[in-house]
Amino acid sequence: MKNKSPKDPFKTHCWAYTVVTDPYQVFAECFIFADIGSLRKTIRQVLCSVDRKKVHKKDEPASVLDLFNAVTSVILAAWELYRQKKTSALKIEPGQFTDKRLYARPGTNCAEWEYLPKNLSAREYQNPYKVFSRFFKHGDAAQWQHHIKEVLSYALSSCTNDCELDLLKLYLQLTRLMEAAHLIDVREVLHIGGHLKPALVKEG
Repeated sequence: MKNKSPKDPFKTHCWAYTVVTDPYQVFAECFIFADIGSLRKTIRQVLCSVDRKKVHKKDEPASVLDLFNAVTSVILAAWELYRQKKTSALKIEPGQFTDKRLYARPGTNCAEWEYLPKNLSAREYQNPYKVFSRFFKHGDAAQWQHHIKEVLSYALSSCTNDCELDLLKLYLQLTRLMEAAHLIDVREVLHIGGHLKPALVKEG
């Protein structure tokens, strides 16, 4: 009898090399894999390559595929939290908006400016889960996976025929989703795989 491979509900094994079954841990793994600044930059560059005859060559194709696989995992995790109707338990007043503990991961090399959400409203900053409900009004998880495949197909080839993607809208939707997931990771996830996040481990 063949051993059944473990279920991979959020499709993390292809980029994180581990099966993650908790949606919050998907967020944590994603932002260990790549910081929000790098994710935003690569999403923008790849989308800019979609309607050009030149093939996207700023990164190795394998790196691009891995990053967009991570984005797909975040979409699937966000879909699960959306279906569970999760919402933020943290009450954030406008006077607290500049508190970097609400948006920046301590102890990393990424510039603090990169952590700031660039595309969220004040209400979405206070409750990032609101982004999920708006994101999935434009399609369910399966439809978004199809969009990602379409983007990669155009960006990694010289073909631009019949490309009807609204690239600006896609950029805004994807970066808003990633920014929301990042805020949730910073504010709500203390560990990765049962171990404290590196920045939370006291030295000495």
